[in-house]
Amino acid sequence: MRYTLLLGLALVASMMMLSGSICGADYDLQKTPSSLKAPLETISSKRVATAELAATPRAGQVYYLLGNLDKLRGTVTTDAGAQETSFQGEIGFKVVPDKDGQMTFILESLNLVSPGVQTNKGDSGVIGINLADAGSKSIYDAKTGNTVAEVRTVLHYDLIDEVMGFIREKSDECAVFNSYTEDMAGTLQIKLPERLKATDQAEVSINGEVRLELKTPVVGAIQNTLVYIDASKLIWYLTRPAQVLNVQPVYIGTGSGDPAATGAAFNTLINRAAEIWNRCGTVRCITLRANQPIYINNNAYRLLTSADADPAEAAALRAEVNVPDAVEVFVVERWDPLFDGGGACWSSGTASAKIITCDQQLNVPCPPPCVGGGSCGAVNLFHLGHELGHSLTLGHPSSPGSLIAGTVGSLMEPSGFCLDNPNVQSAKNCRSATSPLLYWGRSICTKSPNIMD
Repeated sequence: MRYTLLLGLALVASMMMLSGSICGADYDLQKTPSSLKAPLETISSKRVATAELAATPRAGQVYYLLGNLDKLRGTVTTDAGAQETSFQGEIGFKVVPDKDGQMTFILESLNLVSPGVQTNKGDSGVIGINLADAGSKSIYDAKTGNTVAEVRTVLHYDLIDEVMGFIREKSDECAVFNSYTEDMAGTLQIKLPERLKATDQAEVSINGEVRLELKTPVVGAIQNTLVYIDASKLIWYLTRPAQVLNVQPVYIGTGSGDPAATGAAFNTLINRAAEIWNRCGTVRCITLRANQPIYINNNAYRLLTSADADPAEAAALRAEVNVPDAVEVFVVERWDPLFDGGGACWSSGTASAKIITCDQQLNVPCPPPCVGGGSCGAVNLFHLGHELGHSLTLGHPSSPGSLIAGTVGSLMEPSGFCLDNPNVQSAKNCRSATSPLLYWGRSICTKSPNIMD
């Protein structure tokens, strides 16, 4: 009777997923209470709370065993010695049973983020670790439950940017500031239940650890990491749920009651960004979650000097706010002189990714700077969606640099300030997007990419 009831609930959940959204936004931005309505649909916490129980495991059927990791104990060994810290992130396996019921576990995601530790060169800043190669086959021993995967990961921390600077990807229409990264390799070792089957239980408790050693240093301040996975929960899914990216808006002003505060364009920009990333739905669901805004009471940042003319000013603004689990989006009034597309992304593709944009995206002056072509007014509706693509490791199609080249003719084309980024999403962009900040969430993407490349 209990199994029948659970199976029935699973079928209802699957039908709900097919029909559309099962949850709505649980927050309002202080600037405009009506912001972030559909299509932006997210979860109210990082816990993926509803399992989708399978019926009977079938040979060749793909299942997913996924979970978010929170408040994990960790030891990071730096050039200053071993230090304790905490980590959060996500882990995900694709699981395929064979005709004999044996389960093949493939590690598809492993993201780890820490606030940082001290090194001999200073505070490391936010540490981000994510898989370099998804699809590592794991060895699962059904008799003991022991599961082991060899992993290769990408490591980045803020100190690398301070020491090395950025890899500048520059075109006539846009700028991206990419980070140097380091490679680590090691093992993931966890204990799963013995003789595990997809139908056994909704939640699966795991214990274990991730051990990583630095292989290709750039700065070399972090040498080893050990992360303990204690009493964490994984949940079975018939289809992969959404991956959520937190966005932290930062405005210039005294607070939500300041009528002159910047951020007037943010609601439009984030909704358009959510709309175009929602089109990944038939390939991979990526959704956005915006935090309440943070205000910086310093009018000197309202009119920002072009990062080409004065990179130190943009660097000082970015240093004002550090939220370890989100992409910070700083909204200034405008740039003077104009800076490329009116904004840029720094530390693209890492847990340290930060974006500076401006309210002038929706109030582009004309005729200057739009002389000899282009438009003016509310032109750059998809500017933030484009920059968030950079935060997800996507580069421009023609000059990807150290990033993954975006699709030609898609959102990831550079635009300049008088021509919007294309209102076009691609399957390749959706598949390639990655960041240590992504975590599993209960949300539905209902649209399809415009380009199925």
